Amino acid sequence: MGITEIISNIKFLMLPVIIIIGIEFLLIALYFFYYRKRQSDHQKQIPLKQLLLGAIFIGYIVFVLELTVIGRGTSHYMQMNLQPFSGYIDAWKKYSLRDLQNCLFNILMFVPLGMFLPLLIAKFKEFKWLLLVVVGATMSIETYQTLSGAGIFELDDLINNSLGGIIGYQLYRLATSIVHNKKVKLKSLIGNLAIPLLMSFIFIGMNIVYAQQEFGHLAINAYTKSKMSDVDVSTSLELSSALTVAPIYKKMIKNDDVEDLLQQKLGLSETNAQYDKSHGETLVKDKDGIPFTLVKNNAEGQWWLTENNYTPEQTSVAGQEEKAKSLMDELSLLPQDAEFTVLENGEFEWQLPDRPDLNRDYWTGDIGLGLKQDGRVYSLAYSLHKNQFIREVNILSPAEVYERIKEGEFPQIKYNALVQEEDLIIKKGDQIEIDSIELSHMYDTKGFYQPIYKVSGKFNGNDWFTLIQAGKE
Repeated sequence: MGITEIISNIKFLMLPVIIIIGIEFLLIALYFFYYRKRQSDHQKQIPLKQLLLGAIFIGYIVFVLELTVIGRGTSHYMQMNLQPFSGYIDAWKKYSLRDLQNCLFNILMFVPLGMFLPLLIAKFKEFKWLLLVVVGATMSIETYQTLSGAGIFELDDLINNSLGGIIGYQLYRLATSIVHNKKVKLKSLIGNLAIPLLMSFIFIGMNIVYAQQEFGHLAINAYTKSKMSDVDVSTSLELSSALTVAPIYKKMIKNDDVEDLLQQKLGLSETNAQYDKSHGETLVKDKDGIPFTLVKNNAEGQWWLTENNYTPEQTSVAGQEEKAKSLMDELSLLPQDAEFTVLENGEFEWQLPDRPDLNRDYWTGDIGLGLKQDGRVYSLAYSLHKNQFIREVNILSPAEVYERIKEGEFPQIKYNALVQEEDLIIKKGDQIEIDSIELSHMYDTKGFYQPIYKVSGKFNGNDWFTLIQAGKE
């Protein structure tokens, strides 16, 4: 889940929380202005500050329950992940901000708990009692999720939630110290911010290490080694153990000014209408005022132009092919000769196949074009990029790949939607039969096109495959 999705979900979940807190504030107001005024001075009264904090705390508890318990599906039954810091390890192996966000979000979720408890109940000013409640709350949530199938019992969640509670407690102590001493003491500041500071230094160090690496990370390396004792791995292939090499390429994105190109060649200009910049959408129109939507993916160098309010019709392509080829020549979008195809829907496609075996620079991808019967464009899709040859690297031999499989050093990939996570857990008595080991390529997190092996076969009689990094680390 990305940061945008997290924020969107939080906005949705906050509505009932705000309603609950609003009702609580109303009840507090009624208590304060009616009931409390009738109490005698000798009766014990609850301070207004405590009432307000308590109301917000209840809203916070409801919010946490919404995130962790209420309305969750039941797709995980009795599943556990007891590997410590697995989320951080996966985030590093994938170099994935999304995975890291999930870890940090689990920390932030429990920070308020560490702040509220000592403010509301004096007993929790002692760290041991606060830690007991934080760990107990996390254990309760994880146990519920495991027994109900609403989630996986993850040791990482216990660690992250506990860290969040501790950080919240330290922030409470820091604030208390500032209020008491009327100034910020350096010792108190460093001591109470020790965990966030340490985590920041670790993240900075990881980024420095990553920046120094020549190549990026492959997502397929984010796996936990499987236990292969009493697992039957076999193959009828004759596997070579000879030393071999394979090329590595760098993905080069062409980020020319698309708007200028479309204006010069097709007469399209940007309108003053509102459009969704966050999704790379721009509204343009031709000389006759016909509106089009231009969608750009700058990260991948892709863009799509589509006429609004137009439904493509199945038209005769007779005479259209030459118009399409002539227009493509005029647009100068193709860097080299490409395979030309007329699609079933009457649109045209130019395709440059992926050829990592060339050991030289090459272009790959496709361009799609849709023409009306009168020859005017109603759609144009650009998805080309250049793979720049970097150098050859030593790679594993097929025999070494087979040994990796036998040692459990490979990811279990969910190859279709019908496969359940528990079906991919390797256990005693399982059988893996290797039918093919083929060299392929995959982009890493820095845009390098690295060699990988696709290993295919049968897993307990069912079709199965996995992907293994070919380059020797």
